[in-house]
Amino acid sequence: MGTRQTSIDCYNQIKAQGLLSKLRLATYYAMVYSAPCTAGELQNYIDKNGIKVKHAWKLLSQLRNLGVVYEKSERKCNVTGRVVIEWDLTDKLPIKPAKIITAKQQRLDTCIDALKELYKNKNTSTIEDWQVVANLIRKI
Repeated sequence: MGTRQTSIDCYNQIKAQGLLSKLRLATYYAMVYSAPCTAGELQNYIDKNGIKVKHAWKLLSQLRNLGVVYEKSERKCNVTGRVVIEWDLTDKLPIKPAKIITAKQQRLDTCIDALKELYKNKNTSTIEDWQVVANLIRKI
């Protein structure tokens, strides 16, 4: 099966606009010429063609989160012999994934908000208000 023109066009636009990092773009490029494929087949293509990407399978989930590849089905991999996910291209431009807020970031944001409130009420704040903020800082 030949490479779809829509995939080539999408790759060219992504490359021209700089929408993917260097490693993601190299992995996406390999997908253009090997999809649909498993992660093992993709890495095999990358290795055989001198593309400098190690562990391309790690980048597949990142590319999925950006909306440029998707999990098509499950099948037996021609490289590993195991039943694994088959990946394919979406022919869409990357989307900006939603910002993931970690628990630590959330605690930090809560603390900053409490400090702002404490500053706003600096003339009327009590020792208990300061202790609440001190406890929030300790939890970070």
